[in-house]
Amino acid sequence: MTQRLIVQMGMGVGDTVALAAERAVADARARAQIHVDVPFTVRLTLGVPQAAQVDPSDLARAFGTPDLEVHVVAGGMQVPGPAGDGLIVVGAAIERFPLTGLPAG
Repeated sequence: MTQRLIVQMGMGVGDTVALAAERAVADARARAQIHVDVPFTVRLTLGVPQAAQVDPSDLARAFGTPDLEVHVVAGGMQVPGPAGDGLIVVGAAIERFPLTGLPAG
């Protein structure tokens, strides 16, 4: 079993699901820096009110790694506005798993 090394959490708000998801990922990525020189597998989980509106391949390209799992689950929030518009809130969790053992010391 591979041990998770780090979890980064973020939240994004936007007037579309795609924009809120993009902002949630950017927020999560900004929360922790990795200073370990080992390759990682990355798992991205998004909590989205309308999961069908998220294209996982768009998010995978943003990471620039072939070792990315994207999971879109029910979650987040949709806040209605007075004119029928509204805001979408998306939560993001980025988990990183080392592909090899961690260096000693």
